[in-house]
Amino acid sequence: AADHAAQGELEAAARARGFKHIAFQFEPIAAALDYEQTVEREELALIVDIGGGTSDFSIVRVSPDGARRADRKDDVLANTGVHVGGTDFDRLLSIARVMPELGYGTPTKDGKRNLPVSYFNDLATWQRINQLYSNKANVDLRQIRQEAAQPHLVERMIDIVRHRQGHALAGLVERAKIDLTEQAETVIDLPLTEEKLGIALTAGQVDAAIAAAVQRIVDKMAETVRAAGLVPAQIETLFLTGGSSGVPAVRAAILKAVPRAQAVQGDAFGSVATGLALDAERRFGPSR
Repeated sequence: AADHAAQGELEAAARARGFKHIAFQFEPIAAALDYEQTVEREELALIVDIGGGTSDFSIVRVSPDGARRADRKDDVLANTGVHVGGTDFDRLLSIARVMPELGYGTPTKDGKRNLPVSYFNDLATWQRINQLYSNKANVDLRQIRQEAAQPHLVERMIDIVRHRQGHALAGLVERAKIDLTEQAETVIDLPLTEEKLGIALTAGQVDAAIAAAVQRIVDKMAETVRAAGLVPAQIETLFLTGGSSGVPAVRAAILKAVPRAQAVQGDAFGSVATGLALDAERRFGPSR
């Protein structure tokens, strides 16, 4: 229902700008159309598009002849997806490695329980950060600080919220995740009012933090293969696109799931756009 509503809003926006002929295409299908420009024979391709908020999968029969056909519905054997992507990796990494430095998972003074987790989860979740800037949240955080066995940690949290640096922190976590795709370790430097906090991170810690999310991606990919009536050994090509396909733990898990497939790395940020342009040309003719 949410996808249908979103598509309706997109169509309404396009019509409001004067477009009369409007069509939609799944992103991984578009990526398949981009890849198909390079093939020399018919292949069964698993298209994996790991983006910021979703991971989408399609199994498509690609071929030189297929690239010239307008109607491709018989070549799409399966299409599924799961709401797991790069922002989920950021959130999980932040909760695992950053939030403990702000009091997450630490006990109250009486040692009977840990501090409430909701505000830490909000700070680690991009779309919920603004909720922390309310008067109620400020009052609650001060109360949490009074109850904390390590109030100086919660004071760091309050400092970030007071100066509205929540999204800046989320950006630093994302940057660290990206850095750790190519290097073994990095540091998040977080300037606070009273101190400069350096949080060391390793690639292995990223892998551990996102392991459950990566498994959800692999499980959904396996479901896509089954939905097409295939087994992993029948997949000939694995076409990877989307910015989060570069996360080493994600890539390794996907490659392991279809070990006989030839892995092809597409343009992480451009394959879908190129495929959509090709699809539009097929549907509506060349631009003039």
